[in-house]
Amino acid sequence: MSTAELDLPDGGGWRRRAGLHHRLLALAVVGGAGLTLVSTGFAAGGVAAPLVVLLVPFVLWCALTPDSDLGTLVVIGLALVWLGTVDGGARTGPWLLGAAIGLTVFHGAMAAATVAPPGARWSRAMARTWAARLGVVTGTTAVVWALAWVLDDTRPSGRGSALALVVALVATAAAAWWTRRRSLDES
Repeated sequence: MSTAELDLPDGGGWRRRAGLHHRLLALAVVGGAGLTLVSTGFAAGGVAAPLVVLLVPFVLWCALTPDSDLGTLVVIGLALVWLGTVDGGARTGPWLLGAAIGLTVFHGAMAAATVAPPGARWSRAMARTWAARLGVVTGTTAVVWALAWVLDDTRPSGRGSALALVVALVATAAAAWWTRRRSLDES
């Protein structure tokens, strides 16, 4: 989408054409990136201000043009800020979960904003579907983070391998059951 289509130079065209749902998604794009940057700052013990100043205009542009490819660069930039500022020991700490959820919200809001024109209203079914998708991804992210925390090599408990085996077996059994049930329902 070009700036001419958005009417950005007059400062009001986009706001007039964008509906409430699209504006909320734009706010979620900014909020998701903000959560990632705040989590990175807490994990690193301080904010890398030049990097944040560099990323903010791109994040705002992503909020205005969610169907652009700039979101990929922002995600890469946020990941590089994390990797460049957070020490190795803190990389799997609890702030990683906040950063990951921020990235999930950023990406999910950008994707959701592209399914309808800016002035369109979302139905309850659309909102439920996207909320469920975001919930599944966020829940999975939390589970993977918890598993990484339990299996962290710096912990002396030694129970990580057995726990990983049990989790893998349960996940495999659940996936097999779900696949079988789904294939039987379709036939």
